[in-house]
Amino acid sequence: IMKSIFLNRWFRFVAVGFLLWASASSLGAQNVLFRVGGGFASHYGPAKVVGAYKIGIGYEWEFDQHWSVTPSLNLYGKGWRQPDRPVRVLDEDGNQVFDEETGEPVVGVKSQRTSANYLELPVMFSYYLRLAPSRYVVFSAGPYVACGLFGKQETKGDTERPGAEKMFYEHQTFGRAGVRRMDAGLQVFSGYQFPAGVCIGVEADFGFIPTRKNGEKNVSALISLSYKL
Repeated sequence: IMKSIFLNRWFRFVAVGFLLWASASSLGAQNVLFRVGGGFASHYGPAKVVGAYKIGIGYEWEFDQHWSVTPSLNLYGKGWRQPDRPVRVLDEDGNQVFDEETGEPVVGVKSQRTSANYLELPVMFSYYLRLAPSRYVVFSAGPYVACGLFGKQETKGDTERPGAEKMFYEHQTFGRAGVRRMDAGLQVFSGYQFPAGVCIGVEADFGFIPTRKNGEKNVSALISLSYKL
């Protein structure tokens, strides 16, 4: 039942994205925006960074010579890394192992690396500061919502697990109990637009929803390149 609910939500999300793209194409190709980017992602707190990417398409509605709004649809790869976490050492019967000389509990070191790929829908409000003919500094900000599609979590050195899993195991990021597929937050962008419709800049996502109950929130930063037809 839960799988069916997720599939229905996912298809609705994709349908909205397709309608957005179709509407943008019908309204005029000159305002269709393509954007790619690469950088880093992590969680707030002690988590370490991993690589991140973004591929997207949007449509820009211009209010006047300075202001515009751009909804878009992106495939956004995020993630986080948690190295060197202390963990108990258990024997094959699940009992705590103690050092024979000191009597102290034996502790291992566990490391996890997680990738999380989202279908993301941001709505960005932009201000264009004109520097010269067809040259602008662009400032943008707006909310985003996202749905987790796929990802993988790899774990090494989990000495609480049985058998070979003490060395390494992996599982899917989404679909596990307590893990949230939905994400939402704030996206900000600052860049420079050249006369040919090419814009290079930096952007960041600040998540508002923990990826799991009592967990941390997504955060990412990219260098992006966009082209407006």
